[in-house]
Amino acid sequence: MEGCPMKVVAGAALGTLVFGPVGGVVGGLLPPIWGRFRTRKVVETPIRVVLLLLLVELRSGLSVLAALIEVSGSVPDYVSLRTVARVARVSGLVSALPYADEGLRGVVAQLARAQRSGASLSDAVRRMLETELAAERTRRIARARTLPVRLMIPVTLLMLPGLVLLLYAPSLLSMFEDLTGVLR
Repeated sequence: MEGCPMKVVAGAALGTLVFGPVGGVVGGLLPPIWGRFRTRKVVETPIRVVLLLLLVELRSGLSVLAALIEVSGSVPDYVSLRTVARVARVSGLVSALPYADEGLRGVVAQLARAQRSGASLSDAVRRMLETELAAERTRRIARARTLPVRLMIPVTLLMLPGLVLLLYAPSLLSMFEDLTGVLR
């Protein structure tokens, strides 16, 4: 309860306003209880950040292994990247492939393939970054296209009744006033 006093006060005020004293008690107790049961999102390092840092390091003239070591130092929370960088330093990129997680496995495989074939590493990383950005853009566009469907229920339940009341209330009030005036 020590981390959310404003949430407790706001919950109690809203509960009292809507449901009276019992609602105030329930609204005051709900935020701390909800905070205990709510799962925290695990913040993962997006592969875009790793690719961008890797591209910067490669374009600055570092070798692929030195760039991997620098990037793993820049992103300390990414344990798999640190492990891959250590193994790659000792035994090569192909040997480090099994130690990579799912997001990093494709990057390490592409880097090993480019290193073996003699292709430009910075171009390979740039293409992977562009592919990742295009995939993210596609995901965001698909999510934006579903927005009208997801907003249909809140608009229908919350905004439409208020709009109807706002439009028809003056005429209904005048009609009831005229009816009651005639009956007096």
